[in-house]
Amino acid sequence: MYGIFNFFRGGVRAEVSGASPAELLNALSGRGIGFSAAEPLDGCTMRLTIAASDWAAAERLAARCQCELRVIRRTGAPVFKRRVRRRAALAAGLALCFSLLGASSLFVWEIDVEGNERVSTGEVLRALADSGVSYGSFWPGWQADKIKNEVILALPELSWVGVSVEGSRALVSVRERVERPELVDNDEPYSVTASATGIITRVDVYMGTPLVSAGDAVLEGEELVSSLMSTPGGEARQVHAQADVTARTWYELTAAAPLVRTERGAETAFHSRWALVIGKTRLNFYGDSGKMGIGCDKIISEYPLALEGVFTLPVKLIRERYVEYEIVEREADRAELEERLKAALLAELESRLDGRGEALSATFSAAESGGLLMVTLRTECEQNIAVETPVSP
Repeated sequence: MYGIFNFFRGGVRAEVSGASPAELLNALSGRGIGFSAAEPLDGCTMRLTIAASDWAAAERLAARCQCELRVIRRTGAPVFKRRVRRRAALAAGLALCFSLLGASSLFVWEIDVEGNERVSTGEVLRALADSGVSYGSFWPGWQADKIKNEVILALPELSWVGVSVEGSRALVSVRERVERPELVDNDEPYSVTASATGIITRVDVYMGTPLVSAGDAVLEGEELVSSLMSTPGGEARQVHAQADVTARTWYELTAAAPLVRTERGAETAFHSRWALVIGKTRLNFYGDSGKMGIGCDKIISEYPLALEGVFTLPVKLIRERYVEYEIVEREADRAELEERLKAALLAELESRLDGRGEALSATFSAAESGGLLMVTLRTECEQNIAVETPVSP
């Protein structure tokens, strides 16, 4: 109780220095001025605590006792009151900031979409906006079932939509619908045609009437097995022709690349420009600098006013950094370039064979023309050239 009384009364911790500090203590006691926590430091110095209301009288007595009284610190309610009065504007500003943060956390200022591959993020965001999930929307008013149903109705490619909010960031998770495999109607008439030009080495017909045999040369697109098939009664009917037709094929593929290439050289200059984005409004702190020239990189960095997992405000600082550099021309390593072109040609050949054949032999030739290195692949392959093709009515 006494401590609370002293707090509201206030006190001064002081240092007394002089020939006889004890004389001041006697004078204070004689005048009825209370003090506490007297602490001698040496023969000429001591410290003590005096009530704030008695400080003026204590100073006068110290002068009479030929002592110097120096303030070390002031404590208690009067000091606290002065500090609070000086910092009232700061306290009000902090209270306003926390209020704004609390209010801002009820609105969404960032929307991320995950789980989409075939459906673009822009399409998902547009469907979400139509259902009320948009930049700056009040998320406690969202209805999960309503959002899910409206988005799936707008985007039938999706089978599930979920929205979670953390701080002021909305994470939209979607699951795309698995497409049903295409069903082939075995009663629909199909013929078998050639996917490439070649010489047939083997024909295995499972349904339909063969039109070619081993040793025949065929052109790409030529019909190999007819969909017309005779019944035991001598009548012709349309069937879904099926067959494997193996043929020798030949490919000649060419790839080219420049022998002299341009590369990035040493950096010559750089500069930055800044912008402030508030909501959907962008404030540029620069004039129109026009288009970027050749030999200049643009690096954009964003600094949002946010604390991840706590709050996000619709304010961010944008920095655009431009780095200029020299463009130099260097002669390519011919051997390395040739190997790269050979690898690209082999990859193209594999793509054309599509797992239905293999190369029996392959030769490469290289030549320079017009500043280009040209590599040609000539190969003989054996592959299944049968392709089921619907018959036009």
